[in-house]
Amino acid sequence: MEFQTISIKEFEKYRQKPDVWVIDLRTIEEYEEMHVGGARNIPYDNLEMYKKYLPKDKTYILYCDRGGTSLKVARELSREGYQAMTVVGGFQAILQNI
Repeated sequence: MEFQTISIKEFEKYRQKPDVWVIDLRTIEEYEEMHVGGARNIPYDNLEMYKKYLPKDKTYILYCDRGGTSLKVARELSREGYQAMTVVGGFQAILQNI
């Protein structure tokens, strides 16, 4: 299964869908300071522990601070059978477009 990279415009469209989960891969502290509404926080360092709770029938939009970590995770999840997308530029790009 392939993962996708999506723009901020596409992110806004996709995140409104009921079968999409937005996952913030940043630290708990970064998430608590500011995050996208409706995003679930799964810090990258804890991802392996939480994977078993991620249903494979959902689409996951991942973001980190600048996009590098979420790109890596999207690639990894897609290899494991998940539908994964990553936001180009990460949270910093999202902040510039609010």
